[in-house]
Amino acid sequence: MRILVVEDEALLAAELEFMIEDAGLTPSGFALDSAEARALLEASPPDMALVDVHLLDGPTGVDVAREAALTHGVVAVFMTANRKRIPEDFAGACGAISKPYTSWGMTAALRFIAGCVREGRAPGPAPASLELAPDWAQRWSVAAE
Repeated sequence: MRILVVEDEALLAAELEFMIEDAGLTPSGFALDSAEARALLEASPPDMALVDVHLLDGPTGVDVAREAALTHGVVAVFMTANRKRIPEDFAGACGAISKPYTSWGMTAALRFIAGCVREGRAPGPAPASLELAPDWAQRWSVAAE
């Protein structure tokens, strides 16, 4: 599974690429702003995108996630310290991972989502590090807590 990182802090983006590899998945690159993200989505859509809400060009991550999900069929996941910035419908994203995140929490969330995509349903309960969007929880038959 190829994963695009959309994060305005280059050091965090590099750290996320290592976490993606630790989860047994493949990083497909990173973008610092919405223009870079859109160009990468258009050139070679990944299977998943980790999207920060606030990018170098402002709070444009929501638009990037919406475009990734609805236009390119990419499973988008928000990463944010401010959950209030994510719209109620999650802009088509499957969920959110709150910052600050731990390596264990990120890896568990990535493996869970990859399993859901691969099997079309949840391979088990969602990790505590991941808040699933209600429609994706229903789609993947994730039991409510």
